[in-house]
Amino acid sequence: MKILILGYSMLSKRKIIPVLKKNFKDVEFSICSVSQKKEDIGAQEWFRDYGTALKKSKADIVYISLVNSLHYYWAKKFLNKNYHVIIDKPATINFQQAKSLVQLAKKKRKLLSEAVFFNYHHQIKKSIKEINSIQKIIHVDTKFVIPKLEKKNYRNFKKYGGGCFLDMSPYAAAAFRIFIGKKIKEINYFSYFKKNNKGLNESFNVYVQSKAKSFSGYFSHNGEYENSINLLTKKKEVRISRVFSPPQDKKLILQVIKNNTNNKKIMEKDNSFYNYLKHIFLLIKKKRFKISYQNLLEDSLFKQKILK
Repeated sequence: MKILILGYSMLSKRKIIPVLKKNFKDVEFSICSVSQKKEDIGAQEWFRDYGTALKKSKADIVYISLVNSLHYYWAKKFLNKNYHVIIDKPATINFQQAKSLVQLAKKKRKLLSEAVFFNYHHQIKKSIKEINSIQKIIHVDTKFVIPKLEKKNYRNFKKYGGGCFLDMSPYAAAAFRIFIGKKIKEINYFSYFKKNNKGLNESFNVYVQSKAKSFSGYFSHNGEYENSINLLTKKKEVRISRVFSPPQDKKLILQVIKNNTNNKKIMEKDNSFYNYLKHIFLLIKKKRFKISYQNLLEDSLFKQKILK
């Protein structure tokens, strides 16, 4: 299998390339970067222009790791050229773009996946096991707060698809899909957005309520670091730490609270990005693309509803 990485981003350098080189030695990778000169990192091909890469690359898959505003345009281009497409979150700016890409991917019979991979860390499965069943969850509380970004970071610019909502709403949507699900009815959505002096949203709150379950979240680009999910049932609470960006080189702690006793359980090291790519490659091998379409559409629809 051959994969083209479109954009020599920090994610490419820190996650994608190291994992491919270490764990997928039978997968050849190529790079396309308009800003970075060729480096000796083991790439089979190196392109300096996205259009040239589209025409000349010999890859089967493209991993789009560009600024948010370019995701939809290049995803559409590569799907039309019969590539399987993986896109950094957010895959699209809005639900209509997501719907359009899914329709095209179905027509071309190609995989289309948004690279949200925190849920591929084994602490997620183990947290669900601790509460016995997702059906027993009555409330999910999520928080992801980071300090202010550097001024030059593209997420600070509206023209590049910046802002906290586009950056972090994929986490909120995926958490809702995983722990609450789509089967609950009579759902009410509430949200609040705070903008900075440039008119760009720097934080947002979301609250979703049904008769039986509720979901809350606070996400921000301006605050003290916090990164957690709390799962509540009538008899137990499970606290997951470092959940949205789990480190691959550290053990994590899962807190299980019952009868006012906090039982801390050590989670062994795990690489969620490796697990995600392994899953994606398997879907491609077996030509099972439906689940990737469903996840993208469900998450995009959730984001549209909280925007309204």
